[in-house]
Amino acid sequence: MKLPLRPAAYALALALSWSASPMLAQDDDGGSADSASYEAIVVTGSKRSGPTLGIPAAVDRRPVIGLRRPADGVVRRIEITSDSRDEAMRRNEVEAMFLAALDRARREGLSLVTGELEVTEVTRENWRTLFPGLAARAAGTTDDEDTEDDDEDEDEDEDSGRVKPGYEDDGNVATLRLRIKTRLTGSIVDAQRKLTAFVKTVPASGRSELLQKGDLALTIVNPEQYRDEIYRRIAAAVQRAGTAYGPSFSAEISGLDREIAWAQVSNTEVFLYIPYSFVVSKRAD
Repeated sequence: MKLPLRPAAYALALALSWSASPMLAQDDDGGSADSASYEAIVVTGSKRSGPTLGIPAAVDRRPVIGLRRPADGVVRRIEITSDSRDEAMRRNEVEAMFLAALDRARREGLSLVTGELEVTEVTRENWRTLFPGLAARAAGTTDDEDTEDDDEDEDEDEDSGRVKPGYEDDGNVATLRLRIKTRLTGSIVDAQRKLTAFVKTVPASGRSELLQKGDLALTIVNPEQYRDEIYRRIAAAVQRAGTAYGPSFSAEISGLDREIAWAQVSNTEVFLYIPYSFVVSKRAD
């Protein structure tokens, strides 16, 4: 795209460049008035590409112009386990503690969620769909019958990078893997204290146990809602960059149709950007 260095032209061209594809979801964690219909995206310390691709954006040079803002929430991995001798007892104990945690989280303004890059809230209505392995055992199926289902509810092992099932029983220990999420309304320390206090208050069932795993991660709700603001910042930056060259020069911008990318830039903030680029050159008369 080649544009003369005039603000009106930039604004029009940038507006016409919007080709976003927002993803529908079930999260209600802050953001705009419409954000309740979008997934929360997990932001780690490394760069990530947009939600559809879900691949590292390290191949792109991260531009200086973007939007730095506080994250919407914080998530941490948790595991509910039981090592009771009987398999049915292990499952029952994990399920009982999980449902107790689910109800307590709702009362305390927290959420249990599942997912690796995009997180979906777990509810009394959808948990059987999200954790089919646990639900299948609840229905009384055999190990052979629910093995395929177990592969559907997956969570990533941060240490090895290997994807583990959301629920599994290895013959000795039954494990349910998910995340606990809270809004980020203060410092990261405050958020951690809130999550730790919650974990300690969930009542155990038999030999069940609830453990925190890994590090805290930030979440951002519906990154695409910030596309217009990023466009405006890019337009202003390109305009400023070309001012020194005079009215006979124009700017050629590429990459505006790419997905929003993001990176964690502090304990509580994320940087949202489009991997665009531009060059300023003299217009041919």
